[in-house]
Amino acid sequence: MEKIGFIGCGHMAKALIEGLIENNNYKILGHDRNPNNTNWLATKSIPVFSLDEICHEADIAVVCVKPNDMYDLCQKMSKIISKDLIIVSVAAGVTLQSLNTMFPNNKVFRAMPNIGAKNNLGITSVYSNDDNSKIVEIFNYLGKAFEVQDENQINLHTSLIGSGPAFFFEIINEFENRLSELLPPDVSKRDITLLFLTSLISSIKDGQNIEELILSIKSKGGTTEAGLNLLYDKEFVKIFSDSIDAARDRALDLSMD
Repeated sequence: MEKIGFIGCGHMAKALIEGLIENNNYKILGHDRNPNNTNWLATKSIPVFSLDEICHEADIAVVCVKPNDMYDLCQKMSKIISKDLIIVSVAAGVTLQSLNTMFPNNKVFRAMPNIGAKNNLGITSVYSNDDNSKIVEIFNYLGKAFEVQDENQINLHTSLIGSGPAFFFEIINEFENRLSELLPPDVSKRDITLLFLTSLISSIKDGQNIEELILSIKSKGGTTEAGLNLLYDKEFVKIFSDSIDAARDRALDLSMD
């Protein structure tokens, strides 16, 4: 049984832990300075370790702190870890070169998961200069994982897959707000939202072309066409794509901070 130590147990680490906790191949350890996070670990019966302890007890350390906290943390870790500890960083923008500089004697990987890992529906890209198979296997348990050959792809993954859910959630939130104008008090907005989204998933899961699906709903001069024309006039698709680029560019900025 391999021991996976999570250093920093905020939202992303919790999602990863939730997804891995039932896998008997791994024993989960945790470290965090925030009492709220250590209390959460206790509710999951996950042992809490000091940084020194987790660096010696774990086989794999998954570093889940914010990018601006990475340098100080890695400086501390570099003084106490053994060369056998495998390090996986999920910090946006922190380059593999920077990590290798701080941990020259360790195998170091970048992994970019997303929040879907909590329900084993995550999508993760992995990048390193070493054999990625062990790390890909871990993240495959959390959904779907794949290795990328270009580190710039990690930044795109950060924006498209990592940040992307928040962009969709904003649209879903407004969808639910408008449902308030439609539904009687005894009908749950969330139930309708889930049914609506499930129908969309059902429509695309067999690989049907998205443009064909749009055409199957849109009729000339009809209500759908009117709504779509407004979206096109407002350049909604470009705005969405630009938001992906803005998030990607921020990841690049973080790599230079």
